[in-house]
Amino acid sequence: MKQFFDIASNAGLRRLLLSRMLAFLLVGALVLVMLFKVALPLFVSTASVKLNMERALSSWTGARASIAGDPDISFWPHPVLTLHAVTFEGGDTASPELLAKADAIAAGFDLLAALRGTPVFYDFRLLNPVFKIERRIDGSLNWRRAGWMADAIASASLKTKSSPRNTPIGDIEIENGTLELTDRITAGAYRVTDVSGSIQWPSPVAGISARLSALMNGERVEWSFVCDEPMMLLSGQNSAIQTSFAAAPLSFSFDGTGNASTHPVASGQLQLTANSLPTLIGWYRAATPLPPSTGTISMDTGVTMSAGTLKMDNLSLAVNGSSATGVLDVAWRQHHSPRIDGTLAFERLDLTSVLASFLPAHPASAATGTPDMSFLKQIDLDVRLSAQEASYGAITLTDIAAGVITNKDRASLDIGDSTYFGGSLSGRIALAKDGAKGGQLQFSLKNANLTPVAAGLGLRGPLPLGRGVVSVDLATTEPLQAMTMTSVSGEIHYSASDGALTGFNGPEFERLAGEGGFFNVSQAGDGSFAFATVEIIAKLRGGVAELTKADIRGEGRTLSLAGLIPYRNGSLALAGAFRSDDATVPPVRFFVGGSWPNAIISPLATIPALQ
Repeated sequence: MKQFFDIASNAGLRRLLLSRMLAFLLVGALVLVMLFKVALPLFVSTASVKLNMERALSSWTGARASIAGDPDISFWPHPVLTLHAVTFEGGDTASPELLAKADAIAAGFDLLAALRGTPVFYDFRLLNPVFKIERRIDGSLNWRRAGWMADAIASASLKTKSSPRNTPIGDIEIENGTLELTDRITAGAYRVTDVSGSIQWPSPVAGISARLSALMNGERVEWSFVCDEPMMLLSGQNSAIQTSFAAAPLSFSFDGTGNASTHPVASGQLQLTANSLPTLIGWYRAATPLPPSTGTISMDTGVTMSAGTLKMDNLSLAVNGSSATGVLDVAWRQHHSPRIDGTLAFERLDLTSVLASFLPAHPASAATGTPDMSFLKQIDLDVRLSAQEASYGAITLTDIAAGVITNKDRASLDIGDSTYFGGSLSGRIALAKDGAKGGQLQFSLKNANLTPVAAGLGLRGPLPLGRGVVSVDLATTEPLQAMTMTSVSGEIHYSASDGALTGFNGPEFERLAGEGGFFNVSQAGDGSFAFATVEIIAKLRGGVAELTKADIRGEGRTLSLAGLIPYRNGSLALAGAFRSDDATVPPVRFFVGGSWPNAIISPLATIPALQ
């Protein structure tokens, strides 16, 4: 029984001690709350904290910081100072220049330092800040380096340590910020809105890491940045940096070194992906949205960036499935379009898909697919191309060496050499940059087997095919959007040897013509007419081809044609003669009408002799 009462007594004592401990804890908590809510504010001067904060912000930014009204101070769960209507000004006090403003800035502070009257601030939160950054005509910025931050940067450049560099910074949170960039040199103005995210920067001597999102020209963008030695970076010394940018028109990542001197330099590995260059440039310049282009452009390259230039070495480039290697240099020039120079080597180049990425269909001619050339006004090119195989529609070239040049008001593709069905092809396509003044097409195909060429182009009917030379010189002055075959003018010259006029039976043709009646050329199409040489010259103008000369010389016979071919409607109006080398044999004279390839032959002895 006594043991029972001892146990009960001990249990009661423990409950009593526990209840008293809880009571002490509650009282202590109440005291702490009263201390933070009532007592501590009595010992911390808001006026002093406000003044110190203005001095700190001015020292960090190099601008004159001004805070409207009294700050709010909270001590629970940790001391936080909130400032309202904060502005930063530069220039003379008589004519101040607004550099930045924020609806509110909140920061943590060291309580003991605040009690001593010298608060230290860290972990900032900026609400609705607006930053204005301007590059003046002389190249200077509207923000100047001053205060302990400038001292820390100078210390980093001298590779020494000073106490201001150890000032804590902590995390910087940004909510709904705006960045306004003005470049007086290029007359450019850019506005980035809805900036939100965080920057982790424990102290100037520590590394910095930032992750921000924003709205840029209507597109949501994400940006990250990591730098091991930010003070070295800002002082003009090299520091390791990693950054990435992601948006619908463009995404890229960079890993290397760089500095933020008067002429910033960066060197490292760059990976980039874009929908298409016209879409990217249109978005960058906030231009009217272009029709979507098919395919993407991606690259992986070593880069060196400095003073408005970007050099790409060991470049791996992919455009709509066509891959290349090479080197490129990009230069941003004052008052001029960006310029791209370099060389690219492709294994296989699909020009149809590549042009679809660079030159989207013009909005006014989407049905016909006419390309919009206005993009070429925004960039200058001088790029040498080579490819083991290059194709455009049904045309495939091998071992091609070419150059693409755009400058001033024109753009051109020059093919120095290539192989096409065993022959050598060279030529040039020149266009007005915006397509408003038409262009020129010139090419020469030498020593090629023209039989597979005609088959590949889908040409039908009797054709003089052999190994020969085709020269084409055509031009148009009409805008590409309105261009038709009737607006093309120029000359086509064709000569060949040791071939055959396919789909043409000479003896049968002479027999049918001798009967004096009309007949379809297909009635004499069972066979071929072997020739030693052929020479054809045609002039194009207003939708009509004038056949000034067409002589097909075979063994003992020569077929000659002259007249008009209104190709706009596929019709024919030709005079012809089929002569024997024997001058005593009268020639067979005829008229060719109807449409190709179903031409109608009219034998007429009254047609004047062809010269």
